[in-house]
Amino acid sequence: MIRKLSTSTENIIEYEVDDTLTEEENKEVLDELKTVINQYGKIKILVRLNEMAGVELSAIDDRLAFAKEHLSDIEKYALVSDANLAEYISKLADNMTQMDMRHFAKDEEKMARSWIRD
Repeated sequence: MIRKLSTSTENIIEYEVDDTLTEEENKEVLDELKTVINQYGKIKILVRLNEMAGVELSAIDDRLAFAKEHLSDIEKYALVSDANLAEYISKLADNMTQMDMRHFAKDEEKMARSWIRD
């Protein structure tokens, strides 16, 4: 399950994720991100992972197509989670893409929000 947080503003989109994202939820999120990209050009994303969430296999193609087309449109990506894998993923993505991605522990969410807004 994914829900948009009320702290989202203009080109800064914030989500909270629990469990596995369904194909329908994934499509809704990607459509929303595309709309914001079309409106503002660049976006910033904060995702709070309560657990290491997955994505239904049927949604993976959509995510890969979105990443291929819009990765350069994501200026910053803050991943807030206490999962060690989340920290590894954010470091890998930060080093392999032009997107600035950082991991923050759950108790650092305020710091993540401040960084994403700079």
